[in-house]
Amino acid sequence: MVPFKDKAQFQLGYKGYIQLAIRSGQYKDIDVIEVREGEYKGRDKITGKHQFEFIEDEVEREEKPIIGYMAYFEYLNGFYKNLYWSKEKMQKHALEYSQAYASDVKKNTNYSFWSKDFNGMAFKTMLRQLISKWGIMSIDLTMQKALESDMAVINDNGTYDYVDNNEMVNEVIETENQEQPVEVKQEETQQNKVETEKNTDFFFGNN
Repeated sequence: MVPFKDKAQFQLGYKGYIQLAIRSGQYKDIDVIEVREGEYKGRDKITGKHQFEFIEDEVEREEKPIIGYMAYFEYLNGFYKNLYWSKEKMQKHALEYSQAYASDVKKNTNYSFWSKDFNGMAFKTMLRQLISKWGIMSIDLTMQKALESDMAVINDNGTYDYVDNNEMVNEVIETENQEQPVEVKQEETQQNKVETEKNTDFFFGNN
C-alpha cells in the first residue's frame, strides 16, 4: 500500500506479479528482462517471432543502453509465449496511461512512479500485458484481484478509484471476452480453495 492523500493506493511490483503467477500452479517459468543494445535480432522471417541473443558477460552487458523489454512465460504443459516492446513503445505507453508521468515530462519534474523507477514500471507493464492477453486468469481469483486493483486508490467501501488512466480494467474486460489460446484444465479441490483464500489474504490484508 502507498499513501495517497488521505487514502491508500495499492501498488503491486513486478516481482509480485511473478509470485502470484507461480502461486497459481500453472506456470513452469515466468520472468521479464530488459533488452540491451545488440541483443534484439529482429523477427523470424517465417514465424514472425522475436529473436534475441543475450550478451553473456554481465559487465559488458550492463554498459550497453537499454533498447527494450521482453517478458515470457511457459505453462507446465509446455505452451510458451513471449512479448517484446521497444523502449520507445514503452515510453509512449507510459505517457498515454500515466497522467502523472506525462506531467513530469512536461514540467521536468520527478514525482510519478514512472519517473522514479521507469524500468520497474516497464517490467510490471510487460507482465501485465502478457498475463492479461495470454495468461491464465479465470482460475486464479488472487491474480484477477491484483490486476484489477493495481495502481488504484482503495475507498472505504472497497471500490477502486484510478489516479491515472484505467489501463488494467480495460485489459481485463477485453481478456474476458477473448478465448484463451491454451485451455489448462484443473480440478479445484477443497485444499486449492483454501490456498487461494490464504493467498488473497496475504496480498490484500484480509483478516
